Amino acid sequence: MKLLHVSLLMLCMSAMLTGCLAVHPPLSLQYINGVSVESLTSGVSLSYASSDRSISGSGYLMYRKPDQIRAVILSPFGSVLQEVYVSGDNITIVDAGNGIAFLGTITDMPASGDFSGWRHIHWLIDIDTPDSLRGTAVIERVNRFGDLEKVTFENGLVVSKSTARGGTVAYGKYTVVQGIAFPLEIIYKAASQETFIIRFDEPEMNTTFVDGAFTPNVRNLRQYPLSSLK
Repeated sequence: MKLLHVSLLMLCMSAMLTGCLAVHPPLSLQYINGVSVESLTSGVSLSYASSDRSISGSGYLMYRKPDQIRAVILSPFGSVLQEVYVSGDNITIVDAGNGIAFLGTITDMPASGDFSGWRHIHWLIDIDTPDSLRGTAVIERVNRFGDLEKVTFENGLVVSKSTARGGTVAYGKYTVVQGIAFPLEIIYKAASQETFIIRFDEPEMNTTFVDGAFTPNVRNLRQYPLSSLK
């Protein structure tokens, strides 16, 4: 089954769940108020680090609001190593090269360790609509997932947010793409002190996807529960 192979690749994928702490949005950043990301396609570089290990990788990511993601990890030679599909609470990991797929839900992912970032993926990519009228402030609110969170805004853009159980996600290196302010770097620091990072490369906003773009084809693959990855 080559679970070690799959585990190492998932470390890379976990980085997609991260946020960024250091870079603040410049005052000169010009964007259209109230315009948000409805869909996204982008190259990505990913990394994961804990107190005793680190790993990185690259690939590309597709996202469609509110809760669909397709992430692809590539080998150094450009071939597909692994794909991860998220739709609502469902997660499918496809390792076509080894003829296997892992299926389950977000709650099947561990609370800590290599895969823990996936438990918070929808929260991590739930970025506030840019609004320069909002200015700079720190607020507390109940988010759309029912959790109390603290959110920091600068120049109308969210730069960090945190919850008691989820850790802290921060958004940095903001740029403007098609009039939309978007963070090119996200770093998530989990409560377990693990760090997941995703960096975007040449993102394209609000594109239209073909039918089936977020539907994994597992028909001819051996299928296992996500719990077997632990």
